[in-house]
Amino acid sequence: MSDPHAAARQAAGPRSAHDTADPADNVHPAGTVHPEPVRAAVRSRDPISQAGVTAQLDTVGPDEPAGTRPVVVAGPDDDPDILVIVADTVDGWLLAQLDALTGRPSPRPVLVVGQLDDTAGLQAIEAGGLSLVRRSESTATLLREVVRAAARGEARLPTDLLSSLLIRVGRAQRQVLAPRGLTILPLSPRQLAVLRMIAAGADIATIARELSYSERSIKNIVHEITTQLGVRNRTQAVAHAIREGLI
Repeated sequence: MSDPHAAARQAAGPRSAHDTADPADNVHPAGTVHPEPVRAAVRSRDPISQAGVTAQLDTVGPDEPAGTRPVVVAGPDDDPDILVIVADTVDGWLLAQLDALTGRPSPRPVLVVGQLDDTAGLQAIEAGGLSLVRRSESTATLLREVVRAAARGEARLPTDLLSSLLIRVGRAQRQVLAPRGLTILPLSPRQLAVLRMIAAGADIATIARELSYSERSIKNIVHEITTQLGVRNRTQAVAHAIREGLI
């Protein structure tokens, strides 16, 4: 007798080392494989803040596409994938929470902070904060997406904070590292290659041909660059990168 789940398992591809359950256990009768949920816990000194962020994590945004990896609030006996730490400021209590996670593969920290400027953001990042969200900007959709990104090992920062930190990086590159023959790469090698070609006047079609990517892939890379640099378009990205010594 044929295995009714065989086709679904083949379509889902190889399992990652993180998966422990048989994907067939999550197969809908119609054959759709449901992704494993991200388990998130919330910690705060303020019970009202903790309840509010927990409610956000439990709320599915209206614009979340079908098939998006679900986020669930971990129970008291669960081992969460993500720990959402809520605080008014980057203070001693918050830094102590991060310190307790040092050296542990999970849970990964996501910080929801009321007051978050350049100095506090840098302090939180240096202490191990994977992703930062301002409480005033924390919608259910944004918070759930940041949690999903953290589960994938991807950091998320407010755009203005990332841009400001890159300015500091660029200044350090020009004034400290470059005279010593050193460099730092706030963008990936692929992003830098695309940005340098844009700075040289190449269009999307030329860049795609030279780097052996599709034009759509190059457009996606350009979008990544403008998002990471906190600028609106390619021209601003080049100007920012040159001004700050990134290319």
